[in-house]
Amino acid sequence: MTDPTYALGRSDDEHARLTEQARFLRPLTERFLRKAGIAPGMTVLDVGSGVGDVAFLLAELVGPDGKIVGVDMDGAALEKARKRAEQLRLRNVEFVHGDIRTAELTGPFDAAVGRLVLLYCADPVAALAHIARQVRSKGIVAFQEMEMNEAVARAAFGESTLGKVVETIYRTFSTAGVRVHMASELRHTFVKAGLGEPELSGEFVVGGGPDFAGYSWLANTLRSLAPMTRKLGISLEPLGDLDTLAQRLRSEAVNERRDFWSPPYVGAFVRVES
Repeated sequence: MTDPTYALGRSDDEHARLTEQARFLRPLTERFLRKAGIAPGMTVLDVGSGVGDVAFLLAELVGPDGKIVGVDMDGAALEKARKRAEQLRLRNVEFVHGDIRTAELTGPFDAAVGRLVLLYCADPVAALAHIARQVRSKGIVAFQEMEMNEAVARAAFGESTLGKVVETIYRTFSTAGVRVHMASELRHTFVKAGLGEPELSGEFVVGGGPDFAGYSWLANTLRSLAPMTRKLGISLEPLGDLDTLAQRLRSEAVNERRDFWSPPYVGAFVRVES
């Protein structure tokens, strides 16, 4: 089985978008990680580190006596993560370039976590089972995934520009083979991986008005996706000029008093049995 293509690409613009996205998702992810039991002094494996944002959040949660090991297949992203760690003077974070399913790591870890990772796995059950084997007995496995449902987006946003943008994003991911319903599959994935029933929680990002930064986030997400969208034969013409998309989304939201609701982000965690 082959993993789905990372539809957003590996460009500098995409790396910047990941950091932009991380600002929106940080409160949701922080609440989830605290609920899962991430605490000072822990050694934590961060799966799919990218440019490092979840790893840096984890570093704050575990404190100077803890340690974070981040793993990712994007070497260029990890180089940026290392530079950012130096700038932040984080001494308790290191990054490993490789596939989490084959990388040699010095475990066991007190916890293994990931945000928006399993949706890119051809076999998320096998991937999660392998990751869990890196965690000590009674340690934590915690993953946060999202649900991209075109029908729900259409019902919420209709034929507005916002609706067309969200629908195009979801359709591109789906056509590229990404697991757009990974949040719905999360509980079953944990159970099938032999981890038992996870504790689940979910949240949305909601915003609107002239100062909401989500318009830029949406526009930049579509910009990163655009090469793949065109490659898959999905038309971008209904969306107009992508360079003005953020401003048009902002104007529409203000004029029509329309708020943006993100897809749901669902977290699942368990304590690993011995």
